[in-house]
Amino acid sequence: MLIYSDENLEVIHRPGSSPYLLVTFNEMEIQANGSRYWGQRFCEKADISALGFISRRPNWFPAASVVKAVEAAAPILNAAPERILYGHSQGGYAALRYRRRFNATTAIAFCPQVSIDPKSVPYDNRFLRHFSPDLHANMGISADQAAGRAFIFYDPFHAIDRRHAERIAALQAETHLVRVHMTGHGTVRVFTGTERALSLIAACRTHDVSRLRGLARAARVDAPMRPYQVAVAAMARHPAWSDALDARFGDRFAPTERVNFLYHRANRHIRDGDLVTARNMLAKALALLPGDPALTHRLKELDARILRERKVARSLVG
Repeated sequence: MLIYSDENLEVIHRPGSSPYLLVTFNEMEIQANGSRYWGQRFCEKADISALGFISRRPNWFPAASVVKAVEAAAPILNAAPERILYGHSQGGYAALRYRRRFNATTAIAFCPQVSIDPKSVPYDNRFLRHFSPDLHANMGISADQAAGRAFIFYDPFHAIDRRHAERIAALQAETHLVRVHMTGHGTVRVFTGTERALSLIAACRTHDVSRLRGLARAARVDAPMRPYQVAVAAMARHPAWSDALDARFGDRFAPTERVNFLYHRANRHIRDGDLVTARNMLAKALALLPGDPALTHRLKELDARILRERKVARSLVG
């Protein structure tokens, strides 16, 4: 049932039989449509009491809208003995940013950002196009927003996500870092499935660190993105190993993973001076993602360089 709506977000309430209320915040890839919310299938299958906050666009849940939405949901929140906040990326940010606002007992965040304000996070330009000074003034996660316990799940090999996670843990009390190796920015996806997600929530509720570590180990071994992440991680120091992983598992990479691998591997070939191989890889990537501006620009740059070097070579021969 839709209980709140404004220009930035919607809130959907689903009654259930769980002993806690699960407040979910969506990642940027899905948007509000009047009835859906992030985690809906899981909540329905497990009959979980849920309050789904879903943004109308990638907007990192502006505070003014969240404050009004929480006021509208106050009767539901006040009736819940436990309030667990749950989200990924922009949703993970919200789960930590609004811990005190919801008087949360537990917050579970996957790959969150401490902010998307470029002045606060000059090391991360992934979401710069979504930053709005009007919406996001003072948006950074801070110490006085902590409540209950929080758990941040992230891949320590993802340098940007690691930096965000460590900054948040240093700011907010009772915030615990859980490393899930070789999952990239998609850490949440290795915990999909009703049984695994319920086990994760149960371990966080009881602060069972040993169980959490076991779940993280099992999840990373089974992670569908693991071969891709290992191949990318190996690229800098062990390019031959990276190529071997690509040859063995490349056909299992998701389309975006395949494009990213080809792009980064091409860049390594450029650094190594193998421009022809690099061009072939960029051309394959562009065929998979036609019209992509970054790939198109990179290919044009490379073609210009190849042309220049051929002219130099001809002049030396002549």
